[in-house]
Amino acid sequence: MALRKRLPDRRTPVILVALAVFGTVTRLIELGERVFYYDEAWFGYWVLRFMENGVWSYRPILHGPFFARVNSIVFSVLGVNDATARLVVAAIGATLPLSAWLFRDRLRDGELIALGVALAFNPVLFYYSRFMRKDLPLAAFMFVTLGLLVRASDTRRPRYLYGAAITLGLAFSTKESVLLWLVTWIGAGVLVLDRYFLRARDRDGSVLTAVRSLRRRTSVSVRYWWVHGVLAAVVFSAVVVYFYAPRAGPGQEIGLWRALSGEFGTLPAVIAEATVGSLRRALDYWAAGSIQQHPYLPYFTDTVETIVTGALSVTLLAVGGLLFDRYTGSSPRWIVAFNFYSGAAAVVGYPLANNFPVPWSTVHAIVPLCVPAAVGTYAVYQWGHSRLPAAEPEAFRERLPMDIVRAAVAAGLLAFFLASAGTTLIQTSYQQPHESPKADPGHHIVYYAQAPGELREAVSEIDRATATGGNDVDVLYVGERLAMSESRVEYPPGTGAWYARIPLPWYTEVLGADVASTARAEEIENTTSPIVIASPELEDAVAESLGNTYTSRTYALDDAGDRVVVVFTRTE
Repeated sequence: MALRKRLPDRRTPVILVALAVFGTVTRLIELGERVFYYDEAWFGYWVLRFMENGVWSYRPILHGPFFARVNSIVFSVLGVNDATARLVVAAIGATLPLSAWLFRDRLRDGELIALGVALAFNPVLFYYSRFMRKDLPLAAFMFVTLGLLVRASDTRRPRYLYGAAITLGLAFSTKESVLLWLVTWIGAGVLVLDRYFLRARDRDGSVLTAVRSLRRRTSVSVRYWWVHGVLAAVVFSAVVVYFYAPRAGPGQEIGLWRALSGEFGTLPAVIAEATVGSLRRALDYWAAGSIQQHPYLPYFTDTVETIVTGALSVTLLAVGGLLFDRYTGSSPRWIVAFNFYSGAAAVVGYPLANNFPVPWSTVHAIVPLCVPAAVGTYAVYQWGHSRLPAAEPEAFRERLPMDIVRAAVAAGLLAFFLASAGTTLIQTSYQQPHESPKADPGHHIVYYAQAPGELREAVSEIDRATATGGNDVDVLYVGERLAMSESRVEYPPGTGAWYARIPLPWYTEVLGADVASTARAEEIENTTSPIVIASPELEDAVAESLGNTYTSRTYALDDAGDRVVVVFTRTE
């Protein structure tokens, strides 16, 4: 049920815009400073290969084609580096607070502002909005889709439905977890509907009356919306087909641009591959495969640890907001309960769906929990503010000391939540963005496969070696674990050696380094490569083969330290 119609305070959208602007600035600061994480390098590398050879087909392990379509444009315009690779996600995260305005008929002005603050500066959302992963874009697109559907219902304006079709299509382009969002929405909707029927029984004495009323309203809505619904479905399908349709290369039979440029007979096959074919492969890999065959409790524990350390204030305020809205008002709002149920389901459900215990999955719980958290935040503010005396000195003398204490407690509580979130945000995004719980100190927001900051020195050495030119090979890998046929990484999937090198293949590709490899240390005696990267067990043999013209340093490729290489740099 919507709030009483009112003219919104025009300061509210101004504040939301200010949050978006400030969020943009803070996300751009040192955006390229953190070394690429394992998956960032993985995704980024295949975007570069797609730009080079124009070939793409859906592979579930790489998730959806969002980066292949969007970042290829960004790279063409702005160049390729760590910052531009993360720019689109940063922009989405920075502008997400604006989505609060879509709920202006469902939330109070103070709640809208609190929602904007939570979406802008929750530490987990902030960290993963500076990260080339698709979880934050997925959560943002789904949240905006919900807001647009709410606006369509509140205003009966079809443009919001078409906007929701576009954002839902964009959500599908990110990753397969969009199906989990739809499942949580269905479950949350059932719980909200159950609450509706219970209230109707208490009010009218019969659930049948509520069922008949709901059926009448649904019938009226269907008659009003069905044409727009069909057209919106077409818009959604067009977005999905554009993103998921294969792009053909030499020797491949079907591709979107080939079909549209004259081979129209292949268009049905392209559409089928982009829709039914992609869905079937996604379900075969993520649902019917062995990905989820793991113990539940360790994954759930890891999720809870990330929530506690990165979103404790949002979680506590969300619980308080749900209870406050449910039990203190005459008409609890479904949007508050719906988002709480969605967030709670994500906390419980994602540990089942994940193939690793990963901190970024909590994004899908935190975003919906921000709505009841905003209600809780504003409730605490009102609880304290209502007891503040007027500005006149006489008013202070007339107030009971307990009223002043209550106002101070409310202010202190909100200040504590804000300060703790700010401290965690600064630590994880700026001070120690590379350090997972495996490090000391470290944080559960950071994943253990994040490469240490020291690896940037090796990247700089590769950059200098490549810039000098004149080398047949700029980077030479040595060792059975690192050796491979370089031509095999033109198209996914990569080889075992390629994965063992990650994130370095991203950097050698960005810097345009010529790369070669060999399994045996004795084969490099006459190498002129300025950079030689070897497996640790071959360090002594490689050092002997290279002589004293090289210096070496050992680098971990992830924070867990279980993937290590020795980088030899020519000193001449």
